Amino acid sequence: MYEWCLNCCVMSMAAIHEAVLSGNLECVKLLVHYGADIHQRDEEGWTPLHMACSDSFPHIARYLLSLGADPELENDCGEKPADLIEPDNKELLEIFGLAVND
Repeated sequence: MYEWCLNCCVMSMAAIHEAVLSGNLECVKLLVHYGADIHQRDEEGWTPLHMACSDSFPHIARYLLSLGADPELENDCGEKPADLIEPDNKELLEIFGLAVND
């Protein structure tokens, strides 16, 4: 009944994208529980995982990956989620198996 609301876009951004950008893991979990698509793309081809990486939310990235989020999906600019990780975010770098320089 509420599926239309979970994936509808407000200015081309779904509720799951908004929840990720707010850093609210519990909200992300709730939306997923009620059917939000973890691979949904925004107007620039960003998935929730792209946003979690770009905005430095390792707890959300880890959760999305545990659900099967595809780390190989590229946005419209050809960037994968790992390409958007800040070099000083050691936790995200470790999640993606990237070298961490101490």
